[in-house]
Amino acid sequence: MKIISDQKLIRLIKVAPVLVVGIFIVLLSTITIYNNHTKAKSDITSLRDNFMDLQKAVAKSQVNQVFQDIQFEKSQTKSTLKNDIKQRVHEAYAIAKNIYQQNKDKPEAEVTQLITDSLRRISFNGGRGYFFIYKTNGINVMHPLLPQMEGTSKWDLKDIRGRYIVREMGELVKTNGESFYHWWFVKPQNKNDEFEKIGFGKYFAPYDWFIGTGEYLIDVENDIKSRLLKRISNIRYGDNGYVFVIDYQGNYLSHFKKSLVGTNNLDGRGANGFPFVRKIIQTAQQGGDYVQYIGSVMPTTGQPAKKISYVKGITDWNWAIGTGVYIKEVENYLLKREAIVRGQNKDELQKILLLSFLATLILIVVLVYLSRSISKRFERFQQHISSNIDELQRTKDQLHHVAHHDALTQLPNRLLLKERITQGIERSKHSGTQFALMFVDLDDFKKINDLYGHSTGDELLQAVSHEFEHVLQAGDSIIRFGGDEFIFCFPELQDLRAAEKKVERIQSIFRNSFSIAGKVIHSSCSIGVTMYPDDGDDPEKLISKSDIVLYKSKARQKGGFLFFNTQINQQVHKDLQVESALRLALKNNEISVVYQPQILIQSGKIHGVEALVRWNSEQLGQISPVDFIGIAEDTGLIHEIGMFVLEQSLADISYFNTSQEHPIALSVNLSPRQLNAPQFVENLVTTVSQHDLDNQLITLEITESLLIEDLTYASPILQQLRDHGFNLSLDDFGTGYSSLSYLSNLPINEIKIDRSFVDKLLTSSESDNLVRAIIAIGESYRLTMVAEGVETAEQLAQLSNYHCHIAQGYYFDRPLSLTDLSHKYSAKISS
Repeated sequence: MKIISDQKLIRLIKVAPVLVVGIFIVLLSTITIYNNHTKAKSDITSLRDNFMDLQKAVAKSQVNQVFQDIQFEKSQTKSTLKNDIKQRVHEAYAIAKNIYQQNKDKPEAEVTQLITDSLRRISFNGGRGYFFIYKTNGINVMHPLLPQMEGTSKWDLKDIRGRYIVREMGELVKTNGESFYHWWFVKPQNKNDEFEKIGFGKYFAPYDWFIGTGEYLIDVENDIKSRLLKRISNIRYGDNGYVFVIDYQGNYLSHFKKSLVGTNNLDGRGANGFPFVRKIIQTAQQGGDYVQYIGSVMPTTGQPAKKISYVKGITDWNWAIGTGVYIKEVENYLLKREAIVRGQNKDELQKILLLSFLATLILIVVLVYLSRSISKRFERFQQHISSNIDELQRTKDQLHHVAHHDALTQLPNRLLLKERITQGIERSKHSGTQFALMFVDLDDFKKINDLYGHSTGDELLQAVSHEFEHVLQAGDSIIRFGGDEFIFCFPELQDLRAAEKKVERIQSIFRNSFSIAGKVIHSSCSIGVTMYPDDGDDPEKLISKSDIVLYKSKARQKGGFLFFNTQINQQVHKDLQVESALRLALKNNEISVVYQPQILIQSGKIHGVEALVRWNSEQLGQISPVDFIGIAEDTGLIHEIGMFVLEQSLADISYFNTSQEHPIALSVNLSPRQLNAPQFVENLVTTVSQHDLDNQLITLEITESLLIEDLTYASPILQQLRDHGFNLSLDDFGTGYSSLSYLSNLPINEIKIDRSFVDKLLTSSESDNLVRAIIAIGESYRLTMVAEGVETAEQLAQLSNYHCHIAQGYYFDRPLSLTDLSHKYSAKISS
């Protein structure tokens, strides 16, 4: 019995170690494989999400790029048209001049026939464009489309808005040698709508002609649309990437599938019944977003497929542009990646099972050796498994880098901003030092883009970003906040002077010019700075405060910097309080208009009044325009306030003039934002027409800052105002960057000498000389000269000696209500 027990024990001794080790090996293999499978599954899920986000971002980037191209082409429509017709007319003029020079000894009728025969056959712009010739007295000399008009007078020809086309264009061309002219006509194929037409004429002196041509603005815009659609239709990326364009009526304008172009699919639905076309249009009308639907066709398969598209709208063209990613394409990529990983895991599993079985058999012979062998093999197996995991980790890290770094500059993006600020604050808190957050914005970057193009602007951002990185030291960081904005994080600064040195280092980058694509570009930056712990310890508050002082810095002087402080904080809160009260001011009848008389210096009689806005807040009391006009402009309330002042002053002065023998004039200040508002001129003309006041009695005052900001944009608007009979006054002349080009190129009637010069007229030889020079300039341009801030008889006498025409100021009267104005000046006017 004992022998039997010993045999069982021996067997147990022989088998037990093998079983124990075998079980241990199996358990260890199972746990390792399970952990590997779980982690691989998690990484695949993360890869799926990140890859989808990346594809969506690519689609959005493609749409935004097309959107920017369209906006740029739109902005060039009118200038393209003008350049084209001006060049055409110059070519026609050269032909006519050459024929005349060679045949000047011949009769006019014979030379006329030679010129018209040469120009009549010329057409351009797809057959739309032709030349016409008129004498300046209105007689038509040549009209290729309507030859029956030749020899007849079109002196009284009007457009649909009542403008004398031939008469006015002839006067402009004869006076200036050449000129553009605008008129409005219906088109032959559309009798219900009026379309703007721009013409250009050049004076032909030998026969008192003007040679000209014209083009509908909408035809040029349609050419641009066609060119853009052709360009868009050629955009391809990846296997299935393309950009489509649908108008708001459901018509396909551009699509990779050419058969769809020109068809209407407004009621189109996907395989699941979803009205995807209407959803795309609705999303575009709301500004833009992602839309998921079943697309009509996938390029590589030719079959319907699920798709996520980013869509954006071109409002004034009623276009919806979009592109997207096919879910199936993403799934196929991810399935391939998943299959590779799973196949690798399966191969490793088979190896582990096989080697485990062999190891168990060998363990019977030499358990110790087998244990070591198994251990070494497990290490190698783990390395193979780890390599798969490492590959997934590298892919994940790459996607993480793409998601958290800016594609253009490779700097960290806003997703890492809060993390970097929090880390910097913690380091500074731990070391008992300070943390500086600096909000940096490139000055006039939009002008660089407009002047040199967006590609040059992108290269400048890359160059600046590269230089910015040289500013950084250990522990510092930089984030591209967006566009031309950057945020620096500087932890562990000893004091404020250390922060100032960082600012100086950043600004020193811009002391030298940048060489971009063969162009020398000068730039500067403005900087707003907040400090921990003085300005707070919350990242969003520090960002907000630095943004505030950045704005204040740019308003004070571009290229400067400003630290956040208590005064700025108080001013911001005051501005917010004023803004809040200002939004209710008109509703509560707190806004009023007063009038400062403008006196003819030579006769002493009243010439007119300047309308001035006043605000008596029920909550804050009397508030100076200096304190609320800027806020009104920043918030857009200036449009509502400006229109109130205009309507109120028109009504008051119209009522005042009804009882006067000689009507007085009205001057009204215009904000740059008002002038830039859509359809400003049309709205102004409509408003004035509702009151019994001649346009020539109204003077619109503009400041030099408006001209400095965008002279190219402002010039045609000012010309439209002059065409409607309004007078234009250049306010605060001499206080900005006064340029004689304003007076030469703009339709200005009047110059207002700023009160700062008049105030020092008798005490400063510099101010006296400057006032005399301004008046002399005004006389040379035949402009009316108005002096502001006249407070003494001596100042008035000096201005009279210099032949200034009009004066206003406390010497005559403070701003008056309509009632006080009537009491004080009705008798003077009547007499």
